[in-house]
Amino acid sequence: MQFSKSFIRKVADATNLVDLISEHGIMLKRAGTNYKGLCPFHAEKTPSFSVNPVRGFFHCFGCNASGDGIKFLIQYDRLSFTEAIEELAKRANIPLEFESGSSRRKNPEEDSGLRCLREAATFYRKKLTSPAGESALRYLHQRSVPESMWELFQLGVSADGWQDALNHLQQNKISVKDLLQTGLIKISEKSGRHYDTFRGRLMFPIRDIRGRCIGFGARSIKPEDKPKYLNSPETLYYQKSHVLYGLYEGLSSIRKLRRLIFVEGYLDVMRLHENGFTDAVATCGTALTPDHLKIVRRYADTVILLFDGDTAGKNAALRHAHLLLPHALESYIITLPEGDDPDTFLLKQGKAGFEELLERKTPAIDYLVQQTINKYPNSIQGRMQGLEELLPTLNEISDPKRRQLSLMAIGERMKIPAEILSRELKRKANKNLSNNNNDVKLSRLSNNPVVSQDEQWLLQSLLRKGEMWPLVREHLIPEEFRTPHFQQLYAKLLQLPDAAFQAFDPLELEQTDPELFQSVMLLLTEEIPSHDFSLSLMRIKERNLDINFQEWLLSSNSDEERARAGLKRRKEEMKLKEIKKIFNNILTL
Repeated sequence: MQFSKSFIRKVADATNLVDLISEHGIMLKRAGTNYKGLCPFHAEKTPSFSVNPVRGFFHCFGCNASGDGIKFLIQYDRLSFTEAIEELAKRANIPLEFESGSSRRKNPEEDSGLRCLREAATFYRKKLTSPAGESALRYLHQRSVPESMWELFQLGVSADGWQDALNHLQQNKISVKDLLQTGLIKISEKSGRHYDTFRGRLMFPIRDIRGRCIGFGARSIKPEDKPKYLNSPETLYYQKSHVLYGLYEGLSSIRKLRRLIFVEGYLDVMRLHENGFTDAVATCGTALTPDHLKIVRRYADTVILLFDGDTAGKNAALRHAHLLLPHALESYIITLPEGDDPDTFLLKQGKAGFEELLERKTPAIDYLVQQTINKYPNSIQGRMQGLEELLPTLNEISDPKRRQLSLMAIGERMKIPAEILSRELKRKANKNLSNNNNDVKLSRLSNNPVVSQDEQWLLQSLLRKGEMWPLVREHLIPEEFRTPHFQQLYAKLLQLPDAAFQAFDPLELEQTDPELFQSVMLLLTEEIPSHDFSLSLMRIKERNLDINFQEWLLSSNSDEERARAGLKRRKEEMKLKEIKKIFNNILTL
C-alpha cells in the first residue's frame, strides 16, 4: 500500500513525540525547550538523548540515532514503515488515506492471512456464549476466571465438529489456501479432506504487539482429549519464539514499570492480570529463548520468572537462570510452594500474598549458584565441579564489568578465591589451546617457575595423597623449599597432625586459617601433569644437595676441607637413594 505524502505529514504532525517516547517507558526531563533522557538505542549513564517537541524530532548525541515518531517506532518497536504509520494513525484517531489508485494490500497473501485469523478469533469468541460453549464456560467458572478476563483476552471456544470453522470461514470468503497457511485447518492423510485443527477446545488468541491475532493456543476441555494444550503451528505470522502471550494486553503497564513477570500458562497470565499484575506474560508452549529476550529488552529492564515448587519447576528455573545471566537484565527467580502454580497461589493467598512473594524474589545469579552448590558434595572437588558447570555461562557475558561482578558474586557464594575464578574462566575461554601449551603453563603462585615447579607439584600431589605425609615429614624440611611462599606453606602444613591428611578436607581450614585455606585452594585447583610425585621430591632434594655442595666448597679453605665436602656429598647421595627406594616401594604397593 502507499500512503499519500500529505497523510504521512498529517500523522507525524498529530504525534506528540514526548508522550509517545514516554509511553515506551523512557524517562524524559525538560531541559529548556527540549526534553532529555537516557538513549533507548544504546547503553549510557549520562543522558544524551534529546527530544524537540516543537519540531517533533529526536536525536542522540551519543549514537546519532535520530528521526520523528515514525522513525522511533521503526527503530524501537521494530515495525515496518507502513506499520508505524498505521500505529500512529490509530493512536491519533486518523482514518487511513491512500494515494489514488494504490491497492490497500501491499502483500495480498499476508493481509488475507491476518484477516483469516481475525475472522477465526471472532468466530470462536461468539461460540463461547452460544450453546456450543456451555462446557467451556463451565470450565472457566470452575477455574474462577471472571468475565472481565474473557473479554480482555478475547477467549473463545472451538466446537467439536470436524469442519465447523472451515465451513464458517469459507462462507465468509476465506480461501482454503489461507486456512492452511494460518494453520487453522489440516489435510487428512487418509482421505485427503480438510478438517479443523482445533476441535472442542478453549481458544486463546495470541496477539502481536499491535493487537492483531497471529495464532492460537488451545486447551482441551474434556479430560480424555490429548494433548491438553495445542498451539498453532509455525506460520508466516506466528513464530512461537518471537511472541509473548499477554504482552499486548499489558503493554501500558510494562512500559511504565519496565518489568516483566514470566509465568508458564495462559490462565496464570490472566490470574495475575486480574489481580493487578498486568506486566505478566508467558511463552507460547516453549521455553524462554534468546529470541524472546530480544523482545524483553525492548520493553523491560527487570525480569521475574515464576516456577512451580516441584522438581520440574526447580530444574526449569535453573535452566532459565543460565539463560538470563549473560544478558544485561535485572533477573530474579521465584519458586512457588510445592503443589502451587501462580493461578492456585493467587486464589488462595490473594494479591497481598503475591506481593509478599515478589518481595522475597531471589536474584537469578544467587539462585543459579545456590542450586549448583546443592547439586554437588560440600567439598573442594564438589565446588570445582559446580564452578565447571557455571563457567560456560560466565563466558557468555560480554560486558567485562558485569562479568567481573558476576565472578565476585559466585566467588563469595561458593567461597572460591577470586584468583582461581579468574584463572579458571580464562582457561575455559582458551580451551582450544594446545595441550602442550597448557602443560608448560606455570603457576601464578610462583615468581621463579624453574625452581618452584617441582615444589608446587610436590605439594599438590601430597594434598591428594595424604598417606605420604608421615614419610615426607620425616625426610623433607621446610628450608629445602627455595620458594618463600611454598616454604611458608609447607611449614604451616607440617603443624597439622598426620591424621588431618588421611581424609584431607581443606574446607576445615576455612575458619581456622583463612590464609592457609586460600593457598591450599589454589594448589588443589591448579592442573598438574600426570607424573610420579616422588620425582619432584627427588629433584628438590638433589637441587638442594647441589646448592649445599657449592656452599661447602666456597667455605672450604684447604684441599682437606674440599675432600670432606666431597665425602659429605657422597653420603647425602646414598641417603637420597635410600629415600627414593622407600617411596618407590610404598607407591608400588
